[in-house]
Amino acid sequence: MVPQLSKRALILQESAIRKLDLVVAQQTDTEFLRLNIGQPDVPTPQPMLDAMAAFQPEVVAYGPASGTMPCREAAANYMRRWCSDLGPFDVAVTTGGSEALLFAFTAICDPGDEIIVLEPYYTNYNGFATVAGAKIAPVPTPLADGFAIPSDDVLDGFVTDRTKAIVFSNPGNPTGGVYGREALIRLAEWAKRHNLFIISDEVYRRIWFTTPPTSMLELDAYADRVVVVDSLSKTWSACGVRLGFLVSRNAELMEKVERLGQARLGPQPLAQAVGIAALTMPESYYETVRSIYKSRVDALYGALKDVPGITTHKPEGAFYFMVDLPVDDAEAFARWLVTDFRDNGQSVVVAPGGGFYSEPSRGQTQIRLAAVISEDRLRRAGELLAKAIVQYGEQ
Repeated sequence: MVPQLSKRALILQESAIRKLDLVVAQQTDTEFLRLNIGQPDVPTPQPMLDAMAAFQPEVVAYGPASGTMPCREAAANYMRRWCSDLGPFDVAVTTGGSEALLFAFTAICDPGDEIIVLEPYYTNYNGFATVAGAKIAPVPTPLADGFAIPSDDVLDGFVTDRTKAIVFSNPGNPTGGVYGREALIRLAEWAKRHNLFIISDEVYRRIWFTTPPTSMLELDAYADRVVVVDSLSKTWSACGVRLGFLVSRNAELMEKVERLGQARLGPQPLAQAVGIAALTMPESYYETVRSIYKSRVDALYGALKDVPGITTHKPEGAFYFMVDLPVDDAEAFARWLVTDFRDNGQSVVVAPGGGFYSEPSRGQTQIRLAAVISEDRLRRAGELLAKAIVQYGEQ
């Protein structure tokens, strides 16, 4: 008799972003334009590469559980743009934003507790909650409404006696939506009435195109219930460095996060040296990043907006599009793109939309696209999608 795996392992949601990777790897005769994963092709800044090369200690030793003090100080100094009194002990360095989310969920929730999430959402929120023993309670934010935060009355309907927090990303992954000050003050007041923590995933905070998102760090009145997550991955095009930050002015929470960090020892010292270089980049760097992604988003939106039968929302930040297709099953369509569709030796890889919902049927006709390749290749990807939709419908 074979021992049984844990219930948590058995119910872990498959990543919508990576689920077709093995199928793609089996195709040897095709150039794939990959819009399924948020892996930018923008070069990592040279100062970060220089810091990586210069890291030559005699011994690569353990570091402190919440990160080295120079890295925590660099992060706090960087984030004082949004919170002038932030200090290094308000920051814990983590192994990517992923670990920051896992630590937040674990520190806040007991097994069986619930976390409200604005849906569609970053697919790994569900996985991190499952590992922490918590449950996701999704609140729909329809594409037709621009993924706006629902009214207080709607949110009230999702609160139970096990609800501990609400989590969202700003700018949004996968929605590309941006939440401003008025919307977040309303959400914070609502969370305060229900005595909930607010977990704000701000990994894309620097990538916006018209109006900057409001950081939850700016709202001092709610500091004791706010947790902010950030990461080097996107803004600094350093996904593989795996360095993130959990930020909160709730001292009790941060002490428990320190204990979680002790259980896994410390984040990688090399990554922290690279992080210090990233966090001290000049402001002009972020202006360049925004310009690059605005051009890419404009290019992909231009390619998509006239494709018959599709509906999308032009991102206000980040670089993601949720796209509703004129197909019955977007996952089957996404797989067919990889296995069958070709146009001059090319095809496109997309992320099926169902994986960004707790109930996959809600995203059954949707895909997520990431504008992370060059403008010409994005326009070509839009052309390929338009041709594929027609061909798929003729089957």
